[in-house]
This record gives sequence, structure tokens and C-alpha cells, in this order.
Amino acid sequence: MSENKHDLLFSTVLVTGCAGDIAQGLCKILRKTGAAKVIIGCDIHNDHAGSLLFDRCEIVPRASDPGYSNQISQIIDHFSIDLIIPTSEAELAYLIDSAAHKSNFKVPTLMANTDSIKMGLDKFATSQLLENIGISFPWTTKVSEGSPSELPCILKMRHGQGSKFVSIVSDPALISYYTQTRPNDIWQELLLPSDEEYTCGLYRSPETSTRCIIMKRKLTGGLTGSGEVVENIEIAQYLSRIAEGLNLSGSINVQLRMTKRGPVAFEINARFSSTVVFRHLMGFEDLIWSLQALKGVPISPFSHPTPGTKFYRGALEYIL
Repeated sequence: MSENKHDLLFSTVLVTGCAGDIAQGLCKILRKTGAAKVIIGCDIHNDHAGSLLFDRCEIVPRASDPGYSNQISQIIDHFSIDLIIPTSEAELAYLIDSAAHKSNFKVPTLMANTDSIKMGLDKFATSQLLENIGISFPWTTKVSEGSPSELPCILKMRHGQGSKFVSIVSDPALISYYTQTRPNDIWQELLLPSDEEYTCGLYRSPETSTRCIIMKRKLTGGLTGSGEVVENIEIAQYLSRIAEGLNLSGSINVQLRMTKRGPVAFEINARFSSTVVFRHLMGFEDLIWSLQALKGVPISPFSHPTPGTKFYRGALEYIL
């Protein structure tokens, strides 16, 4: 990663979920840019490579645990944390639903606006939003309300993370089984073709126009393994409509497929993406822009990467 130095924006930052790829990517950016002086991580266990990236890694309960808030508060006090960056859906859900953290944590939290997070955490609400703002959407119904509109289709968790527990359902005989075993989940349209999938970074703030980066991707083990930057006016306009519909403030990630009826989003993640380092290296510095907006300093300009720029996810070896 290039140094791409920025002024120090925060002194001591706490990044949650430090065992995961998103948190470790954020740590790399903060470290290389000099945007934070000290970077503390926390997670529910310590069996990960985070200790080789962060200045310190702490163990905390799950966000659903009654002791979560108290443990985070202790970390804030002990390390003089002046910013929290949450990376998991469970923590985002806690932070927007709980008023307690505002009085307990007493430090700013870097995340998208509340309406964007609420929508991103609910995949049924995502489809409704797209329909309400008048753009293409995948038909989506609740498993508890009966059979899907057509087969094959997608079965996914209504509230869940990424590609976990996502299945393609083709056999009508399985409908009754899933209705009984996964009543809280959703049926969703299977968007085709499968080789027209895009992951898109989307940033917006009161100080900037909507900024986006569109990357045609290939999945490897549920993550973006490789991809290519593309320039597509139709997708860019579609993303802009989403940002306006959410009154977006901050950074989110939109996953879509280019179908016969144009771009159709099937997932919106209201958090930083696993492609955050790729995007940063190509000039889409959504982490830095978010930090600058929170700090109240001028937001760096965006120079769009050259269409055709390719990227690949590699591997690093850590010995401890």
C-alpha cells in the first residue's frame, strides 16, 4: 500500500471486530496514512492475526451480551479512545437501537446515518426501499408468508451477514421444509446472469456530491477475490438514486447484478466493505473522507481510477 499520508485526524481509535478482514483492512489504512496515532482492536476472541497489526487487541463480549457496553466503556477509558469504528452488523444494530452507548461511550462513532444502517440490516426493507424510490428491485417475500413467487430463487437470512446461509432453491419439495425451519428468512429473486455481478462503493456527505466506484467482481470463498473497475453511467445513476433515497451520509457498499432490465441491487451493506483497502489504493478513500467529515475538516478530492484497473486478493502469512 502506498503511504498516501494524511494529517493526524484522531489520536487513539478503537476498531471492533479486529479478527475480521474489514477491521484489519481499516487498520492498515489508518496505519499507512497516519490518520490515527494509536489503533486498538477488539473482538470476542484472540485467536487471530490482529495482534500483529493493531497496537493492542482486547477481548469483549458479543454485542448482544449485557456486559458489552461496560467492557467497551472500560477500553475507552483505559486507552483514552477518541473514536470508535464498528465493523460488524451486530454492533451496528446495538449502536442504533441503544441510547445507552451515547452516555456510556462518550466518544464519536464512525458509521453511516441511522436510516441507512436500519435499511442495510434488513434485507426485506432493502427491497422495499428500492421499490419505493422507483428503481429496479428484486422481488422479495417473507418465508413465513408462503411459497416464493418463482423457482429457482434465493433463500437468505432477513437479518444476516454477507453470503452466510444463502442458498439457491430449485426443488419445490424443499419449500415446505424451509417454511418450517427458516420462517424468519426471505425468498428473493435469483438475478441473472451470474457473471454480471458488481460491488460498488458509495459515499455521500453534506460537503460532497455522491461519489461511487463500480467494480465488476469475481467471488472467492464468499469474498471479492478479484475484479475490474468499470465506468457505467446506468449503474452510477442507479447508485445515486439509492444515496438520495437513503439521504446517505457516510459510506456504504451496494452489491448488484446487471440484468436484462438494468442494474438491480440485491444487497446493501451499511458499513465499510471487505474491499475497503482495494478501493483506498485506487483513490476511493471512503474511510479517510468519513474521518475528515466527522472531524469537520475539508474532505479530500476524489480522482476516479482508470476504467479497466484490475485488482486481486492475495494472501499474507503471519507467524506469532
